[in-house]
This record gives sequence, structure tokens and C-alpha cells, in this order.
Amino acid sequence: MDDISRQALATAVAVVVAVYIAIAAGLEQPYWAALSAVIISNVDRGAMFTKGVLRIAGTIVGVTGGYVVSLWLEGQPIAQALLLMLLAGLGTYGRQRSDYGYAWFYGSLSALLVLLCSMTTPAQLYGFAHFRCYEIIIGVAVSTLANWALGPRAGELPRGLTATPTGISAENAAWQGLAAAIGALAIVFAWVAFDLPQLTQVLISSLVVVDADPAATRHRGFQRILGCVIGGATGLLVIGINATNIVWWTASLFLLVFLFARVHLGKTANTYVGTQSAVALLVTMVDSGPPSSVTAPLDRLVGIMLGVAMMTAVVWLMNLKPPEAKPVDAEAG
Repeated sequence: MDDISRQALATAVAVVVAVYIAIAAGLEQPYWAALSAVIISNVDRGAMFTKGVLRIAGTIVGVTGGYVVSLWLEGQPIAQALLLMLLAGLGTYGRQRSDYGYAWFYGSLSALLVLLCSMTTPAQLYGFAHFRCYEIIIGVAVSTLANWALGPRAGELPRGLTATPTGISAENAAWQGLAAAIGALAIVFAWVAFDLPQLTQVLISSLVVVDADPAATRHRGFQRILGCVIGGATGLLVIGINATNIVWWTASLFLLVFLFARVHLGKTANTYVGTQSAVALLVTMVDSGPPSSVTAPLDRLVGIMLGVAMMTAVVWLMNLKPPEAKPVDAEAG
């Protein structure tokens, strides 16, 4: 079996195991564990170990800091909006400028999600922060262990963290961060004005597609929407055939994650379609187990598409034309 197939197998095993652990632990949204297992997956063990460590570190710092600050800012919408812009911009800037940009991005994103919870459902703030930490840590830990046991060069230990130097200039990254900040605020305003579904999914989806090159942002946005259609439709088909049969649900989840992970891990121009197909599949098929209805999965899918479309429009309107551009790693989100 080639390296990509071995890692796709490890990823599929990790997703199923992470989901069942999260369900057994009574966690709120097990699909976060599954998403984390997929997103850090990588054929390169050193790169995957680095992403896992940075994801956990960024999540813990971001959730903890976001929780504390959100308590201070409760009931202050202007201050909350300014902090939201700051987090979106800082995470996007750090993602492009730091050798460990993965931690910057997911740390800021975690804090931003906690802040959003305090703005929309403040009574659930502690539970939201608590559950997200556990769900993400479970996904990362299980995926890392599955890579070690089943992935390429099984049994080989990583040698430590691997820095990823960036070629984006400070000016270019700052302009990109500004676009992310403005786009995030615009999305929140639109969510309030039009009562849009799933604000967290809207913002997550929008921020991960921002690129220093507007054309690359549009391309990533198109691939993300295409992946949503493929993964979401496949997940809904599985649910429609038999949503309550646990054997059918588990087998379908395993096989489809394996197939989408092979595209996600490949070195083709359509890699990000595989990434997003896996993400859309998981938010569709995984709830607190097999979903009992299609309402919540559809809301999450609609949120992803709306976020991508709105952020792509903001980047286009700002006419980002940096002196140089370096494509963002599709596996980063």
C-alpha cells in the first residue's frame, strides 16, 4: 500500500475512534473531534506531529484567554466587535508571518469562537469552552496515534517540531489580516440582520480561505463550496438510506473518510476539494451520534457556504494585489 493510502487508512480509523470516544465521554459535538483528526492528517509524520502540538497548544491558550476576556466584555457589543476584528486579523497575520503560524491561527480562531458564543449564547459559555477543548484534544491525540501505528513508516517516532518559514512580507500579511478583520465584522452584521444559520461555521469557513492572492482566495472558495456539495450530498445520502443503523453509519463514515482523505493528502490541484469534502461529510453525518434529522447538518453546510462567499467578496472588493504571494497550505483548514 502506498504512503497516501496508508495515511488515508490511519485517518479513517482515527475519525471513527475519535467520534466514539467523544460520544462515550458525553461531549457536546463529537464532529469537532472528527474534524481535528482529519485536518492535522499528513503523510509526513514530522509535519503532522508539529500540526498536532500547535493545534492543541493554540486551542488551550485561545479557549482559556477567550473565556476570560469574554467574561470581562459581556454586555459590551462595541468592545466585543473590536476584539472579534482583532482576533480575525491577528490570526490571519500570524498564520502568514510566523514559522509556527498554525498555532497563531488556531489560537486566535479558538478565542474568536469562544467570544462568539459569549455574544450569541452567553449562558452556554463555560460548556462551549470546556467541550471544545476536550473534543479537539481527543481528535488530535487519536489521529497522531493512528499515524504512528498505521501510517507510513509505522512505529517511527517524530524528531520534534518542524518550523515552516514563510515568504509573505509583513505589509502583505497585514493587508490580508485587515481583509479578514473587515470580513469577519461584515459576516457578524449580516448574521444579525438576516438571522443566518450557524455563525461559528460561517466565520470558520470564511477565515480559512483567505489568501494573500485574491485569485487564490477565489480558487480556495470555489473548491470549498464544491467540497461542501460533494461531501454534504454524500452524507445526506447515507443518512437518507438509514440514519439510525449504527453499523451502516459507522461503515459509511469509515469508507467515505478514507476516500476523501486520499484526495486531501494527494499532491494535486484539487487537494482542497478532498479536504472540504471530508469536513462537509463530518458535519453532516456526525452529531451526538448518527443525526436524528437533517436540520442541523443542513444549517452547518449553509453556514460554510455563506462564510466562504462573503469573505471572498470582501477580499475581491478590497482588491488585494500583493507584490508576492505564497499559497496557504490547504491542510491548514
